[in-house]
Amino acid sequence: MALSFPLDLWQVRIEVVGYLVEELRDKDNYEMFCKDLADANVFIGSLIFVEELAQKVKVAIEAERDRLDAVIVFPSMPEVMRLNKLGTFSMSQLGQSKSAIAQFMRKKRKENVGGFEEGMLKLIRTLPKVLKYLPTDKAQDARNFMMSLQFWLGGSPENLENFLIMISNAYVPSLKGKQLEFNDPVVFLDTGIWHPLAPSMYDDVKEYLNWYDTRRDANPKLKGPDAPIVGLILQRSHIVTGDDGHYAAVVMELEARGAKVVPIFAG
Repeated sequence: MALSFPLDLWQVRIEVVGYLVEELRDKDNYEMFCKDLADANVFIGSLIFVEELAQKVKVAIEAERDRLDAVIVFPSMPEVMRLNKLGTFSMSQLGQSKSAIAQFMRKKRKENVGGFEEGMLKLIRTLPKVLKYLPTDKAQDARNFMMSLQFWLGGSPENLENFLIMISNAYVPSLKGKQLEFNDPVVFLDTGIWHPLAPSMYDDVKEYLNWYDTRRDANPKLKGPDAPIVGLILQRSHIVTGDDGHYAAVVMELEARGAKVVPIFAG
């Protein structure tokens, strides 16, 4: 994703140009990607794990890295993540034997394989709260990277909008000192229960069913002990991004046919 920030008298307008990494196999697409990158202020990338394509992205970014105001690469091949640049923050040693980050991750994997991902998510959520009290620019740049990852993992339109505002205000020279307002990341459950009419997501089925039984819009038969229960497994990304119309339609249709629905999301 390549970003440029044209500025007018009244507001900041953010132009976003996006590519699927697989599109870069095509010669014309790759040339257009390099052209867009040459015009961008910020590069954002994620999930670049195919070696051949990682090398193409690496070559393109290296040619523009010094000029770019920021380079933000979320989980990808080490050679691409080493290109991260947020002020004084970088990952230049990522993947090397003496890298503190690599050593930490290897240690945690050995200590608790089953809980490693959960532990890393807790770290991502809590570390920015600690780093904001440290005075150095390096700590604040690291905090901005961790907050960027929170925004990105949240995935909702609001999170992504606030992410772009935060990064542009902090690192694009023409926008520094503009005091652009943005909200902190909204953190969504990694797994849970969702319903299109529920006031929130649930991480406990009892809480969900308690809410379900208090619904005023539902047919009383759905609340009875004999009502059939249908479980659904949904993709989390569709829910947090608001692309959930098809899920809502399925839930409503099943309820119209007399089933109590428990839609579980993950991934």
